[in-house]
Amino acid sequence: MQEEDRAPYATDGTDVQDALKHHRVKALKRFAKREAVFGLMWLQIFVTRTDYLLPLALVGFLGLLISMLRLWSSLSWSRRCSRLFRTYPVVYRGPVQQVSVDRHNGFTVRIGRESSGSPTMAGVNLSGKGWPAGGSAGVWFAGDDLFGGAALVPVTGELLFMQPYDWPLTSEQRANAPADRIAKARQAGIERYVSLRS
Repeated sequence: MQEEDRAPYATDGTDVQDALKHHRVKALKRFAKREAVFGLMWLQIFVTRTDYLLPLALVGFLGLLISMLRLWSSLSWSRRCSRLFRTYPVVYRGPVQQVSVDRHNGFTVRIGRESSGSPTMAGVNLSGKGWPAGGSAGVWFAGDDLFGGAALVPVTGELLFMQPYDWPLTSEQRANAPADRIAKARQAGIERYVSLRS
């Protein structure tokens, strides 16, 4: 693993708050850079009052809008992971078997051996990089296999949000789960299906 791939915070599962903070700050910095460029493109039409710059202003406005939506999505995923890390204990789980990778930043994996009974999980990488290269050995996981969870990848520090891949097929198991388990999932915000495309 190269030095630049290492996270600038602890990735041993002891303090996930630094990982969440780093992700939020990175998302805000990325938004600020885009806002500066697209904002100038949009505002120039009001400063120059020149009609032939209208296409450039429209591109700036659309860029601002898309940047705001991306920021909202990034902060939303971070908030979901934060709730999970506050609700469930963080435990090391591995190995992680990669089943498939989505062309977006999604993936499908199985945490633990197939004989362990762990369901196949669909997930999203909050950094937008797809499945992390260092995640196959294991991850620091907080959650419930029936409902989903959040994970921190050792060394790289990438944050992952996961839920059962076959959500409808496991709905009966969730419905028959003990009341305290359902209440905990509700507290963590994972009692319902979450679209990973948002």
